Amino acid sequence: MAHVATDLAVTLPEDRPGMLSRAVNAVSNAGINLEGHAEMEGVVHILTTDAAAARDALEEAGFRVVKEQQVVLVPVEDRPGSAASVFRRIADAKVNIRFSYLATRNRLVIAADDLGDLIDALKE
Repeated sequence: MAHVATDLAVTLPEDRPGMLSRAVNAVSNAGINLEGHAEMEGVVHILTTDAAAARDALEEAGFRVVKEQQVVLVPVEDRPGSAASVFRRIADAKVNIRFSYLATRNRLVIAADDLGDLIDALKE
């Protein structure tokens, strides 16, 4: 069963070793569990159980949250084709995916242009 969560997009202030570690440690040191993350070209997507506290911890550590948005978490089995079938349902519904990454406990994190359409596409 899919459910909605919050993703924080955070910019790394410098492109150098240790910056991702600093961002992840800011969340961890605040006692917040990191449910998932993806880093691409200086932008880190952070998924936690407490987005507000994670945002505060990241900003306090000098990071800038550039976007906070609702995403859908979709559990998938750890077997070939699981993610492909989810993305096929989304494509068949003509929903545009903005980004996706894998989170803890085999969950796909999916952001879309229209969250309602995404949720509808994933209903069984």
